[in-house]
Amino acid sequence: MRHTRIIVTHYGGPEELRVIEEECPEPKNGEVRVRVLAAGVSLPDIMAREGVHPETPPVPFTPGWDLVGVVERLGDGVSGIEPGQTVAALPIHGAYAEFVCLPQRELVPVPSGLDAAEAVSLVLNYITAYQMLHRSAKVRQGQRVLIHGAAGGVGTALLQLGRLAGLEMYGTCSSRSAPAVSDLGGIPIDYQLQDFVKEIHRLTGEGVDVVFDPIGGTPYGKNIRPSRKRL
Repeated sequence: MRHTRIIVTHYGGPEELRVIEEECPEPKNGEVRVRVLAAGVSLPDIMAREGVHPETPPVPFTPGWDLVGVVERLGDGVSGIEPGQTVAALPIHGAYAEFVCLPQRELVPVPSGLDAAEAVSLVLNYITAYQMLHRSAKVRQGQRVLIHGAAGGVGTALLQLGRLAGLEMYGTCSSRSAPAVSDLGGIPIDYQLQDFVKEIHRLTGEGVDVVFDPIGGTPYGKNIRPSRKRL
């Protein structure tokens, strides 16, 4: 059986994506062959294609950070999972293919009835947000946090998970995105019209406990006051 997959042979723009046809991969011991239903297209995918992400593999490679698919064939030594089961995975690369073989330990069951395209949008963003909140920052109920890019994919995941964690949340965003940030439990700060440092101190009086900043660049140093732990 043959299948198609996308490869990048030279780092660059979308014009560097190529479709190839080849023999379908066979699962090795402990692996599962998954028929890909949906693969995410995220900023890390774009950065990998351009060759600037720290986890970019050498060319040629197949992009695709995350996927949702259906178990199609089991390799030797695999148990506890059945063909036809819907699963999600975060392979970091390789998801832009009809079929992909992955270790069973990397697969997470997906509840039945979910749309694959909607489900895959949760994988990278929410794993990233969860790790930032609970493994890196180790947030506690009642803490104040500032989320830059609060209306983006990881930003909205931070807002939703932060609300579950009982955080007091502030988020920089455009005026157009302010209602979305408010709906998710954050207090929006218009980065185009407001100085977020002044606004944070106006709203809180003393600053925040944690800052999540995926933007970086010139404003990065404004997040931390050297003499204090808070912004």
